[in-house]
Amino acid sequence: MRGLVVTAALVLTLAACGSDSDSGSDTAEEPQQLELDGTTFTSTEVTGHELVPDTTISLAFEEGNLSANAGCNTMSAEYEVTDGNVAWSGPAASTMMACSDELTEQDQWLTELLTEGVDAKQDGDTLTLTDVDLEIVLEAQ
Repeated sequence: MRGLVVTAALVLTLAACGSDSDSGSDTAEEPQQLELDGTTFTSTEVTGHELVPDTTISLAFEEGNLSANAGCNTMSAEYEVTDGNVAWSGPAASTMMACSDELTEQDQWLTELLTEGVDAKQDGDTLTLTDVDLEIVLEAQ
């Protein structure tokens, strides 16, 4: 009889442990869900890269496409979100405005960033992109 009680207690303990770890993994995945489609964001703060004076970064997510503007040309391509990382899934098309060298370099920098992908976290109307020593904070418009 005593062995039966010990066995029952052990089974209940193990069952409780299994359900706790399952609910913990569900909670860990939730922050990675990004609701980007149909939103436009504009940078409010950039750390780790100095933007050309009087420019901001604008990102527009619409029907599976990500358009980006850093002060001159607009670049656009389909995008994917994988494990909280946002990246263009193919080559970006771009307008061909005659920009200053500074703005052309900034366009190239943003194009490379979105081609390689950046970690993204969304908290309400705030989207934060991070990569190594870079942080871009954007607000929904």
